[in-house]
Amino acid sequence: MRKELKAWKVLASEPLLDTKYLKVNKEVCELPNGKIIPDFYTIWQPDWVLILAQKENGEWILEHQYRHGTGKISLEFPAGIVDAGESPVEAAKRELQEECAFGGGKFEFVAELPMNPDRHRGRFFVVRATGVSPQGETHFDLSEEIQALSLTTENVIEKMRSGEINHPHQIAAFLLYGVHAQSKTEKE
Repeated sequence: MRKELKAWKVLASEPLLDTKYLKVNKEVCELPNGKIIPDFYTIWQPDWVLILAQKENGEWILEHQYRHGTGKISLEFPAGIVDAGESPVEAAKRELQEECAFGGGKFEFVAELPMNPDRHRGRFFVVRATGVSPQGETHFDLSEEIQALSLTTENVIEKMRSGEINHPHQIAAFLLYGVHAQSKTEKE
């Protein structure tokens, strides 16, 4: 018989950093066995949305952009922060337009996932968009310089295997909610 697992108790929480895009707290936590962890650090970032967007011909919309964390140009699916009062689908439509100048089609919410359940309090949403087409112009944020491109499913998987696409959240979401959903639709 399995022992019932219980949540930790937070005895104290001290904010170490509190900004618009990042919060870090030092917490004193009591474990169910009574032991105390005097310095468990939690991280919060704003919720964000990942857009798995396909054009009518089945090609996926991706983008090249610089990522300062790795110091490299990255190949990723479009994504962005969910603004206050916005639903994940509304954010996906806005971000896809702003970053790649694509819109229209059908957008559907498919998942809400934690960024890192170990110590991260943020979450990300996966939105699937099908039948999108070029519309309007891009509108980049101050820190963005993005080049949009489209790839076949086979090319996307090849770039994941080679490491050119290396964002673990995006790879997992694509395999679970992109390729799986596409193969399910093709069978119907």
